Amino acid sequence: RGERAVGKHLVEYPLGDDGKTVWVEVETPESDFERISNGAGVEKSAQKFEEAIANIEPATHAVLKLLKTMGVAEGQIEVGLKFSAKAGVILASADSEATFKVTMKWKPE
Repeated sequence: RGERAVGKHLVEYPLGDDGKTVWVEVETPESDFERISNGAGVEKSAQKFEEAIANIEPATHAVLKLLKTMGVAEGQIEVGLKFSAKAGVILASADSEATFKVTMKWKPE
């Protein structure tokens, strides 16, 4: 597999319905820089921030369900979240720089 050159740019995500936004630095293959709307390397996301991060919920629930099925009564899972211009929010590999790291813990009731 050949390595592709990657740069970074900013994506502006709307927050909720009050007009506030959050800026997220994302990695972008250099070949995609041309599609970014302005020369400053900034683009606006059509997807709300909350919608983008909600996309990982089914995956985290699946992992928790599997661990509980296996009889793991107590534990924790660390999930790295990384933003991609094309893919939105993705689960980051363990050795990568994540934008957010979330630790989920559970104990028997």
